[in-house]
Amino acid sequence: MNKTRKILFFDIDGTLITDDGKRYFPDSAKEAIQKARENGHLAFINTGRVFCNVTEEIRSAGFDGFVCGCGTHIVYNGETLFHHDTPYEVCAGVIRKCREYKMDAVYEHADKVFTSTAFSDNEHLKELISYFKATSTYMEYDDPANDQIFDKFCAWYDADTPYLEAFKKYLEKDYMYIQREGNFCEVVPKGYTKATGIRYLLDYFDLPLENAYAFGDGSNDEPMLAYVPNSIIMKKGPEYLRKKVRLVTDDVREDGIYKAMKKMEII
Repeated sequence: MNKTRKILFFDIDGTLITDDGKRYFPDSAKEAIQKARENGHLAFINTGRVFCNVTEEIRSAGFDGFVCGCGTHIVYNGETLFHHDTPYEVCAGVIRKCREYKMDAVYEHADKVFTSTAFSDNEHLKELISYFKATSTYMEYDDPANDQIFDKFCAWYDADTPYLEAFKKYLEKDYMYIQREGNFCEVVPKGYTKATGIRYLLDYFDLPLENAYAFGDGSNDEPMLAYVPNSIIMKKGPEYLRKKVRLVTDDVREDGIYKAMKKMEII
């Protein structure tokens, strides 16, 4: 067991890059990641995004690997170590329910993304589709008869929908429902989180938990921030999480990643 080597896990949106639509990735964060690796440490992305939605700018920043889809897909040195395969029947049932309950859904797989098409007046969905078209393998249909499978999904719903509790009830056997900001949810296969991805890699590299560091900013980062003893959250993160972590650092545009890694003596 290597007692000095650290392993670092970074959320993307709102942590490494701004989540204001401009997706600014500061040079200071790239420099900090490079220095950490030069010091012998491991650096991994740990994101809710599936692998095809990790842009080249992120991939080329010098990471050892990627934990994607909230722990459902793990890549190291360009090779897949683990991928959770959701059965077609489960995926098809979710697609039907999203249609029935009028959810604007984005279905995410490691190598493709597809969306609901029936409720396309959603401005958030339109912006996301535009981004996906530029950065990933995007498909526009969600017909369960087309044999579509996915690793996870997210969805918007109307504020006054009468279907939300029924939707949660339908999902509870196979999925974990994560409430995000506004009328937006993220849904992940049961038993998988950003923390399970960390645990897998700690076992893979034979590293102790105290050598793990996690950097995040939002509610879907809570599992990994709660799991590791060295938890860092951006200043803009929710107050309830800021009270639970080891360190609160400045936001992306204020070089928060670099400052945190200096303070934690990683670089």
